[in-house]
Amino acid sequence: MKPIYFLCTFILLSLFMHLTVEWIVPFCETTSSYWYLSNERKINSDAKVLVLGDSQIVTGVTPQLIAEMEDVTINEVLYLPKPSQQPEGILLESLEVLSKIPKLKKVYVNLSPLNTSKNSVTDANRQLFLSFGSFSLYTITHPLLRKAYFSNLTDLSWKLIIKIFPYFGLSSNINRLVYDPIAQIDVSRRKKEFLYIKESMEKNQGSWVWKFIGDDPNLDEKEEFPHRSSQVLSGKRELSIHLWFEFIRLWKERGVKVVFLRIPFSPKMEKDILETKANLVADEFFQTIKAEVGPKRSVEVLDFKSEFLEDYQYFGDLTHLNQKGRDAFAVILKKALFDHTHSTAQGM
Repeated sequence: MKPIYFLCTFILLSLFMHLTVEWIVPFCETTSSYWYLSNERKINSDAKVLVLGDSQIVTGVTPQLIAEMEDVTINEVLYLPKPSQQPEGILLESLEVLSKIPKLKKVYVNLSPLNTSKNSVTDANRQLFLSFGSFSLYTITHPLLRKAYFSNLTDLSWKLIIKIFPYFGLSSNINRLVYDPIAQIDVSRRKKEFLYIKESMEKNQGSWVWKFIGDDPNLDEKEEFPHRSSQVLSGKRELSIHLWFEFIRLWKERGVKVVFLRIPFSPKMEKDILETKANLVADEFFQTIKAEVGPKRSVEVLDFKSEFLEDYQYFGDLTHLNQKGRDAFAVILKKALFDHTHSTAQGM
């Protein structure tokens, strides 16, 4: 009887966790809440434009803006960015929607030193995938994705455990609520953010000014960016570069154009990145893909890292635009796209 007893216990425990996990997620930090809620997104087979990337896209580029620039309806824009997203996640999302959106013509994605180097965001992305990401067959069959997510059996086993017992995916969040006074004080804000993110998923495919819960966040110009702390972003993560080239190859083979955006960070962070030469890997990658010439180039690069070097009022924190910054960025993005389209047409 013991095996049956244990089996029934495990089944009931798993069922209980799956039924109640949504009550606990609102207590989690912002990125975890966003990843959890992003699983509710629907894939529209009529999509003509796909948007991928991290929280810089979430806060800086709206589906409405993309629809306006590409002269399509809002329903023809599929918006799938996630905070802390890395090229492995972007490639995985691409593979998963590939056969579901046959009318696709263009993909927008952002690239920066945060997703070309090995840093804390890389580790955070892996944990977010294990906790909330889809358990896709591609993560096992595709060699680059397998290397990124399941380099050993322990990782694969942990993913299986979290799928069966989802509370384990929330453990780091819940543990901090027990021992971290700052996390305890932040509970009220976390619950509000969860509601705003949920609303953004329902009404705007997840587009949300980062940390917005009613008032536009503003970066204090006096806030210090630790000198040369961007040095960690200057190194090259070889796997990231391979993943980016695989991402380009995937869409190029299907005749889909890829537009890379380099969305600006806050002024002090950009200046520190410039000093530590943390842009070199991304810039080198951009130069390589821009080497393709002709009016029908499959890849375009729109680099805006130097646009807001004195405009602190456009940022909610060190890495994200606020609503005012989003509006200002929309203007320069539309102009850049118009100028590029116009110059291409002139050359034909």
